[in-house]
Amino acid sequence: MLYIFIPYHSARLLFTSYPRAKKLRCQVIDTLSQRGSVNRKCGGLNRLCGYFGITRQGYYKHVDRQCEVNVLKTSIVLYCKELRTLMPQSGMRELYVCCVRYFKEKMVIGRDQCYEIFRSNGLVQRKKRVRPKTTNSNHNYYIYPDLLNTTPKFVASTSGSMVVADITYVSTRDGWAYLSLLTDSHSRAIVGYSFCPSLTTEGPMKALESAFLFYRENGIDISGLIHHSDRGVQYCSNQYVDTLKAQHISISMTQCGDPLHNALAERMNNTIKNGWLFDCGKETFNQVEERIKQAVYTYNNIRPHQALKMRTPMEIIKEEKV
Repeated sequence: MLYIFIPYHSARLLFTSYPRAKKLRCQVIDTLSQRGSVNRKCGGLNRLCGYFGITRQGYYKHVDRQCEVNVLKTSIVLYCKELRTLMPQSGMRELYVCCVRYFKEKMVIGRDQCYEIFRSNGLVQRKKRVRPKTTNSNHNYYIYPDLLNTTPKFVASTSGSMVVADITYVSTRDGWAYLSLLTDSHSRAIVGYSFCPSLTTEGPMKALESAFLFYRENGIDISGLIHHSDRGVQYCSNQYVDTLKAQHISISMTQCGDPLHNALAERMNNTIKNGWLFDCGKETFNQVEERIKQAVYTYNNIRPHQALKMRTPMEIIKEEKV
């Protein structure tokens, strides 16, 4: 049994001080009516409506409208389930527009409420993004200490003092392919890259050889170079490590899976992919490889870099030669 005691003036103030006060009062009356407390405790519906400052006609109008909304919600669910068979990959925005066109003036539900109906009835298509794993740190190779994330943190002062390496995946018509990048930490130049269809050590090795060639062609001294990468099996392999040691290059590796410990390399991946490779999923491997070649040239020679005070990486390298 429900007992409610609210002073009349307090109730009127409470239920009239909100923008949707009328709807709120009708909902309270409806709740009390459903619990059977109207006839026995409140003296009938007339007295209860008067208590909350609303007419019987206003209350019944609310009830009728609520019934219409409930019918509309059910109709939306049934209609959208049919749409799903015709448009299995359509999003909530497309479904909402179709509902507006179909129900016309009867569509008294707003966009946000309609989206909530989609979610609560399993009508939202959640695309599972398949992201290939590019870092395999489950191996028995030696993991070198982190020379970058120290206290104080190491900051490259000249080109050729530190290079960061990473591998990212790229979608092509022929399947997933993998882009290995080497970026000079000071000039932000992409000094080496390689595009391969597999995650073998071949890709990073080609990128490393092209980095050596870049430094030689531009007359950059790498006698004190630090090579920083994640703990992936490609960078820890004997072939890759021996090549670095042969050039007397210091080896640095992240000690955990936090991408912030190799932030510059991760940022470079996003720059190249979002700037030039965002729509290459329908192109062949060779077409994407050619696009990467043009992207690297444009990035190094044409695109102004905010961290370089709107200069290009090659402008920084040329200024160091003067």
